[in-house]
Amino acid sequence: MNIEYLKYFAELAKIQHYGKAAQALNISQPGLSHAIKTLEEEYGVPLFQKEGRNVSVSSYGKELMNEVEEILDAYLRLEERAAGLRTEEKTVRIGSVYPLAPGTIPRMLREFGATFPFIIYNRLTPEIAEGLQKGKYDIGFCSDLLKSDELEYYPIRGSYIAVAVPKGHPLEKRDTVSLKEIAYYPQIMFSKTSGFRKLQEQLFAAEGISVKPVCAAEEIEVVAGLVENGFGIAVLPYMDIVRLHNIATIPVETSLWKSKFYIARRKYGIRSEQEDAFFQYWRN
Repeated sequence: MNIEYLKYFAELAKIQHYGKAAQALNISQPGLSHAIKTLEEEYGVPLFQKEGRNVSVSSYGKELMNEVEEILDAYLRLEERAAGLRTEEKTVRIGSVYPLAPGTIPRMLREFGATFPFIIYNRLTPEIAEGLQKGKYDIGFCSDLLKSDELEYYPIRGSYIAVAVPKGHPLEKRDTVSLKEIAYYPQIMFSKTSGFRKLQEQLFAAEGISVKPVCAAEEIEVVAGLVENGFGIAVLPYMDIVRLHNIATIPVETSLWKSKFYIARRKYGIRSEQEDAFFQYWRN
């Protein structure tokens, strides 16, 4: 089936004149005649009948006309959708875990010199994995290995446990501190609804330290804000978000918790050159 020939058939059926139809289609009249003859030979029935200088659609042509129009409509929708995909391809969709989204990802894009448009979505690692596999995201930044044969992923940086202290605090200039050293200061904890609260409790419990928090908050930016305003100090996984506050972070001497962040994408897919170059730049 030749889609162009079907277009010729529909146009001739509408105009009912070979010369005028050929002119409207911007092709030669012999070319139009050849196309219609080819269709008639393919379907085994006459599609048009002569009426003086004009033609009219035969009974067989009328039977096929609805199907031809449906095929042409579907083809037009396909072309429009393909054009939309080409436009969407220019925008790189990035799914990122929250610790990396505010600072690390913008800095990585700037360092690479990205000129492509992009969208950054804050998501949890399982959502990123699902989104990558379903084609919702082009590139993902996650905090755990995504165990899927459909994805490729590479570590880009590690994380560590730090203590956040307000500027001017006695510990501010230290290179590292122990949990026992910081246990004497008022502690700001994550609320029990936060996944980080259990981590804090495990860290102190491993050292045999009992801590009673002076206050708690669910989100890390709120915890950082409380530290900044002098309510206490906080033990937390280091995240770029704390850099937005006027506080200092000092690595804590502990081997209980280690984490890595990864860049990930589908193993196979249609990619723009810039998107692929960005991924390759950071996977090395």
